[in-house]
Amino acid sequence: MIDRDAYLAYAAQLTERERVLITDFRDWLPATIIDCHAHCNLSEHVHSVDARAYGHMLSTFPSFTLEESSRWHAVLHSGTNIRSLRFPKTFRGVDHRAANDYLLTNSAPDDRVALYGLPDDPEYTLSMLNHSRVSALKMYYSYLEPPATKIYEYFPKLVLAAAQAHDIPIVLHPPRNIVVCLDQIIRLSIDFPRLRVCLAHLSLTKSLVPGLETAFHKLASYPNVVFDTALVPSAEVVSMAIELVGVDRIMYGSDEPLNLIRSVPYTHPEKGERLATDYPYHWVDPKDFQRYRHLAANATHAHWSALGAIRSAIARLPIEKQEATKLAIFHDNAKRFYRF
Repeated sequence: MIDRDAYLAYAAQLTERERVLITDFRDWLPATIIDCHAHCNLSEHVHSVDARAYGHMLSTFPSFTLEESSRWHAVLHSGTNIRSLRFPKTFRGVDHRAANDYLLTNSAPDDRVALYGLPDDPEYTLSMLNHSRVSALKMYYSYLEPPATKIYEYFPKLVLAAAQAHDIPIVLHPPRNIVVCLDQIIRLSIDFPRLRVCLAHLSLTKSLVPGLETAFHKLASYPNVVFDTALVPSAEVVSMAIELVGVDRIMYGSDEPLNLIRSVPYTHPEKGERLATDYPYHWVDPKDFQRYRHLAANATHAHWSALGAIRSAIARLPIEKQEATKLAIFHDNAKRFYRF
């Protein structure tokens, strides 16, 4: 069972540390920020959650409405003007046509919508690229069953060609992290040299991994490729991206509402990288929960870890570059790239 409302109620019980962070970042963030990675759709759009999605943290909040988003903005960032690029939840079982219509019809005029494209219905996807409110295109590898392992399996070439012709950027969540998928990303950039590509989650890099420096260095040669920071908790990764790719190609993303999960990463002796939580989310193995929950005793919303990583990375820069870098990451780059 996915008890979405209980999870949101737990998130709303702010800890003292979170209250301090709310005040702290209110004083640090620009007055207007652009969040270029936010999920939003109604509960009625969710017809089912398959086993793969159910066992993953992405199913924590199957729905999250525009009104809920607005209320959480007021809680976490009171006084800050937040503009968002939104798209529906990504897993199979969502009525993505209806969810697209909901966002295209109801999003605030100052916000933007990334169309959720359907790999198995390119005709629908192509027809929707002409919509006046579509500012980007998102397609997802695990929409297919089994999940795609190649970018061109879920981003058909004819759809990419149309996006390039319409000058509509894509939000790309690679099948694997940047190191594993580097050749595919470079091939995409060569095949579609005018297509603007945003690699989500700094291309799936939550920590420094072997080959990351080389991957960032190589992608720096492809100016049509940019990155968002959604749910990246590592200041080292953000700092490396700023240094090697360039500050003008890094954009803030929250991954709302997944940013409301409280968790701490750890390495399980058999299962590898996992998340420890102090709350029994449905995707946490009950035995692992009991054994490792102590690691998450002081965890905050993932939102603050990701924001803290950006702030720490900026603090490593010369003082005279810090303010301009902050404005670039939290506003100017996304304004330019997604044409807010």
